[in-house]
Amino acid sequence: MDCITLVAEDGADLDVLVWEPAGAPRGIVQIVPGMCEYAARYDGFAGALVEHGWFVIAAEHRGQGPRAAAEGRLGQLPDRGYHQLLDDMSTAYDHVRGELPGVPWVLVGHSMGSFLARTMAARRGREMAALVLLGTGGSLGPVGGAGAAVADVETVLLGEDHPSALMNRLAFGPFNAAFMPARTEFDWLSRDTRAVDDYVADPLCGYVCSTGFYRELLRVMRVANSVEVMRAIPPRLPVGIFSGAADPVGGAGRGVRQVARRMRANGVRSVDLVLYPGARHEILHEVNRRQVESEIIAWIDSAVQSAVQGARATDAGAGAS
Repeated sequence: MDCITLVAEDGADLDVLVWEPAGAPRGIVQIVPGMCEYAARYDGFAGALVEHGWFVIAAEHRGQGPRAAAEGRLGQLPDRGYHQLLDDMSTAYDHVRGELPGVPWVLVGHSMGSFLARTMAARRGREMAALVLLGTGGSLGPVGGAGAAVADVETVLLGEDHPSALMNRLAFGPFNAAFMPARTEFDWLSRDTRAVDDYVADPLCGYVCSTGFYRELLRVMRVANSVEVMRAIPPRLPVGIFSGAADPVGGAGRGVRQVARRMRANGVRSVDLVLYPGARHEILHEVNRRQVESEIIAWIDSAVQSAVQGARATDAGAGAS
């Protein structure tokens, strides 16, 4: 694992982690981390992908990771909010694409990253070979609207960079309810107690974010679940959705099934859904993480192979005509 620093669209430094395979890469897998964590937490999954020949990258989100901690900006977002995070994702991919032109691009987003990944697929899905969503969720409906109103008011009254204990309680407080009595505030993340304890002890995880961060989180969740975004995802783009059946972010499977149904209803032809019984939010840090990694990578390999073969058949047909 190496870290390169790129110049972002707004001139800021953008840290991108890179994992390179030994031989010629079969394609690029771009990982989009979740909220209140950082890219290096995907080292195990990235290593497994590299063993299968994939070139892996993960851009550090603004307000997350070592640079944000060193600058005192943990939990804060830039002025353009989630739009800037999308631009950072594009900056990271475009840089690598320049070095590896013509290879397939797979986008993998976890939790908040899954909402960003869906939105990116609406923007640039025609360039992708596959989209993978981990720990995603459906529409929050009126609850999301109420939360957004609270975040907006707090942003006006307290400022965008003010840590919001209230939004933190509203957003994550209920998540442990299904796992009582709970050892920690983060039992909802995984059944693996060591993984949970590592998260709790990590100063780069689990902090209280700013009012502006929560506002942008709710905005990108709403946008990602909108009909407009669903319809803008290319119909031929294969989508793999993997989630814990006990994940509260996915409504214990209900919200995840909603996402799959709505994608299919809005034209996405190939949507595969896998729910792991008993698993919670961070399936890459669950007790069955090796099974999860293996099945996600097998899905990626198969989906990309089918997509590449389909593109070749289309090109051959066009040439014959």
